[in-house]
Amino acid sequence: MRATALDGQSDKTPQAAKKPTGGRVQTMTDTPPTESLRALLDLCARYMSPADLDVLRAAYTVADTAHAGVRRVSGEPYIEHPIAVATILAELAIDVSGIAAALLHDTVEDTSLTLDAVKAQFGPVVARIVDGVTKFSAEAAELAADDSRPPRPHHHHTRDEMEDARLKRERKARQQSETVRKLLLAMSQEPRVVLVKIADRLHNLRTMEAMSPRQRENKARETLDIYAPLAGRIGLYLIKSELEDRAFYFLDQEAYTRAEARLADEAMKRGSWARRMCERTEKELATQGIRACVNWRLKHPYRSHREAEDNGMDIGGLHDLIAFRVLVNSKDDCYQALRVIHSLWLPYGDRIRDYIANPKINGYQSFHTAVFALDGRMAQFHIRTHRMHRAAQHGIATYWLERAARGERVDEKAPIRVEQVLGWVTQLATWHEELGLSAEAYVATIQGDLLEEQVVVFTPKGEAREMPEGSTVLDFAYRIHTDIGDHATGAQIRTNSNQGILVTHHVPVDYVLQRGDIVRIMTSPETHPNPNWLTIAQTRYAQERISRALRLLRRSADITADRTRHTNDQTVPLEPDYPLPLRHPSGKLARVELARCCYPCPGDAIVGVAKARNAVAIHRTCCHTLKRTLEKRARAGLAYAEAIPVAWQEIQPLTYRVHLLIGGEDHAGLMYELSACAARMGLNVSGTKADANQSRYKAAVTLTLDIPPGMRHEPVMHRLQRAVPSITSIRRDTSKGCEPELPL
Repeated sequence: MRATALDGQSDKTPQAAKKPTGGRVQTMTDTPPTESLRALLDLCARYMSPADLDVLRAAYTVADTAHAGVRRVSGEPYIEHPIAVATILAELAIDVSGIAAALLHDTVEDTSLTLDAVKAQFGPVVARIVDGVTKFSAEAAELAADDSRPPRPHHHHTRDEMEDARLKRERKARQQSETVRKLLLAMSQEPRVVLVKIADRLHNLRTMEAMSPRQRENKARETLDIYAPLAGRIGLYLIKSELEDRAFYFLDQEAYTRAEARLADEAMKRGSWARRMCERTEKELATQGIRACVNWRLKHPYRSHREAEDNGMDIGGLHDLIAFRVLVNSKDDCYQALRVIHSLWLPYGDRIRDYIANPKINGYQSFHTAVFALDGRMAQFHIRTHRMHRAAQHGIATYWLERAARGERVDEKAPIRVEQVLGWVTQLATWHEELGLSAEAYVATIQGDLLEEQVVVFTPKGEAREMPEGSTVLDFAYRIHTDIGDHATGAQIRTNSNQGILVTHHVPVDYVLQRGDIVRIMTSPETHPNPNWLTIAQTRYAQERISRALRLLRRSADITADRTRHTNDQTVPLEPDYPLPLRHPSGKLARVELARCCYPCPGDAIVGVAKARNAVAIHRTCCHTLKRTLEKRARAGLAYAEAIPVAWQEIQPLTYRVHLLIGGEDHAGLMYELSACAARMGLNVSGTKADANQSRYKAAVTLTLDIPPGMRHEPVMHRLQRAVPSITSIRRDTSKGCEPELPL
């Protein structure tokens, strides 16, 4: 795709004669890319029939005519892009409908060709795939053109210009979110949609050098946020790794170069040892009658950099920097190979993971174990069959690869539905129907709940469930069913003790789930959601369900209050067993606002100050403005001269502001790194201030962030410190509004 920072490259190019065509740039002559087309057809001929190849030639002819004269930023004819996307899919042996759709995937969006015309010539399957990868809005070309224009020469913008720029950014963000939502929903019905889209993104990253720095950054960041995790979730490990590494390169070339150099250094140091390990393992397995292929792999730059940063260590210290793959012929051989390896070398602790009996949600199967091996070094082993290895590399595309290898024809009109392989995909449509969220909120929910790092827990019946890291019992309860979540009181957890014994203990709803926990949710009909649950729940799905339940409870409480007022004085309404929403002294529901003098954050000791029109301002109890306001009202005999006791549970979560004091090593790009990390977390930076001691290369930064409802500031501080290695200290500035008063 081209035309926006979301998909593809802008078509603006300094090539010779041009004429505008609907926001695109067209040259008067092109040379047909016969070599790339021939290579594509040769690749497809290995597994397609002559009739299928005729369909691909027809699709190419239509696409070439539609894109005639158009060039990419790099100067090559635009038709090279869809051919490259189709080639990526042909390497996975995707069927004729998928390859034809890849050749046509930009035509409906960027040319005069209509979806009906595609359907008439190539059928409904190809048309459905093309429609699935077409952007949501036609305004994308205009927005991308704005991105590639040079900035205005003057530095003072009028208020109208700034407002126009803000509205344009918001419109672009909405368009991007709608496009991603459309893709995710289409994926549940047609898996080839997401395969075409990921291949499209991969080729764009491979050819992104010609794009502007801002376009490269936007595309790389979106790749790490959406497309690389999505590729991982459908098992495309090889493509996921390349997406991550290329995006990492464009976001931080220095860090990428350092990571690549360290990996090359470690490979050189450990190469001889790794080869000896492979030879010894293969020989020992052969003596036991197990035919195996043993090789080793080195971790990729992005993953090694990120894990080293997260753990505060050098890349060379990662225990799985090198991993050995043992590929055998049967599942029984996997268990026998594990036995041989453990008899040959001492296993390390509880590092054994059986993903064969309990596959990951994306279908991944393998044994993982760590042992003290040759020369006393730690060695990580992955043991699996050859078929499991193909699936680990290519994920859902294995469906097409295996049939091509057997010479079977895939019925492209009735392909495998992706939810038959990946159960989590059914949640995409279910959550869309249940929650009724905006596109931005829906994409944020999917990104946070399905595309983040996951932990696997089990139901009492042994069903594996993946939850985002940091999820609580309450999140798990809502993931099972809304009614269970609404009445959850805690859970019975069965887990391994340090001595390897399975133990059972009872935990509250705020217990953070650990990998391997067996979770039985406990419920009570007397339990109902309360506002505090919004801070306990960590997944957006659970938070949305809790918010909806609280709105219903408030509505019910208001109805009860109205009925009570119309009964006699002897009527006493029952007190609910959950905190009611905060009310103004007038008796009406309070319109809550957080004071900007002391900046209260969830967890602070707080009180409220009543204001006009049912407003209640929330202050920290130490706030000087609070004290002066109440004293002034008391002296003047005004109403509301006393503070209102308030608990955070009575307040609907609001966006709040936090001031962070950050110390660290001064270097070029520090402010950018902090702002970029905040942006990745979806936070707005509302203010910055930096002081540098150049003689000592020290920096002191004040970073002001707007934290969205339901998010605590402590994890934000932790993630900032992990993401920016030069930070040596970070703490919240709690002095705002509560500074020690100077003596008179």
